[in-house]
Amino acid sequence: MEIKKTIHENQEEIVNTIKLLIYGEFPNLLKRIDFDDDAIYLDSLLFAYFNSKKDKPLPKELLEEILQGYFLEKTTIKTNYSYNKNNIAYIPKIGYFKKDQHSLYEPILEKDDFEIVKEVHPTHEKYFVVVEKGHIVNQNPTHHSVWNAHYEEVFVAIDIIREYLPKFYKELTFANKKIYLHDNSNILNFTSVETLGMLYFYVIGANNLIYFIEELIHQGSHNYLYYIVHKRKDFFKIDVDTIVMREYTEQVWDYRTIYGAFHGLFTVTQRLRNFDKLLSQNVFSGRNKHELLGRLTDQFSRFRTGLELLDQDTVFTKQGAAFYKLLDDTCEAILKKYNSLNYVFDLSNREVDFRYDDFCKLNSFDDFLKKEQKGFFKF
Repeated sequence: MEIKKTIHENQEEIVNTIKLLIYGEFPNLLKRIDFDDDAIYLDSLLFAYFNSKKDKPLPKELLEEILQGYFLEKTTIKTNYSYNKNNIAYIPKIGYFKKDQHSLYEPILEKDDFEIVKEVHPTHEKYFVVVEKGHIVNQNPTHHSVWNAHYEEVFVAIDIIREYLPKFYKELTFANKKIYLHDNSNILNFTSVETLGMLYFYVIGANNLIYFIEELIHQGSHNYLYYIVHKRKDFFKIDVDTIVMREYTEQVWDYRTIYGAFHGLFTVTQRLRNFDKLLSQNVFSGRNKHELLGRLTDQFSRFRTGLELLDQDTVFTKQGAAFYKLLDDTCEAILKKYNSLNYVFDLSNREVDFRYDDFCKLNSFDDFLKKEQKGFFKF
């Protein structure tokens, strides 16, 4: 399967769709921006704007405010419709403005290919929910930006990915542009095709380097897969976006859609591939290696959680079946390589997310160091 060709073709189709939507909403805006600059049309706020219109009417002036940072001729900044719950307006490419203050409140924070979003846009707020077993239990949870305390470590994580995982770095930068860091660990890390290009991470405590590396791989791969399977019919014969797994597997607990479960397999594969590369290159030692091995061990329980029970001919096209087999085979091979970890580490206290502090309660760092000195963790 030519993934590179597929994602570029799909991206071009998405860009053209956004252009048409802008034209239908506010045609004069296309004359004020560089029509041929695809990066403009991939701004996550444009996806959020047009998807939000499905729920409620939005003033077209909000679209103008989102795009004004891309205007070829600069004008007075407008923020009337862009204020969030904290009365702060985020204007892409320009910065942040506080209500009733005319001067810039905070500048844009970028490094190379990525931007740390300091305050979310009002069109993004509806995506922050607390979910338990597939059901929303809190539609409006509180969350606060913690960008200032953690952005430097995120950039270090990105630098490590760039240096040691160059192939994945290209995938990461292709599909991901912006990262929002917040303080509510009940809001599980997520992406959404409706805010394509955005990554949302909660952050607990300090020393989060390995956590950030995993989540850049994990969540970043969700956005990458959105591009790959943009045309569902190329991969699936049935409506995988709405059909729930248990309807086909008879596993009563499985509330996931087939599409969601497929995303799970893809992101597990991505983590295993890249964890293996980091370990093979001996990038980490000490605490960081302990955590990385724990996070790799966590993938055992996330593999073959239901997709293997599906009737392949019913669900997948020929191309989809080949893609599924590639992912399944890759996971199986890497997990076989690291199978001994299953007998070394105890993850019985892990709930939904892997958390290193909990891991250490059952897996002593001192014991790890003793085994490491004896060469136990060489694969």
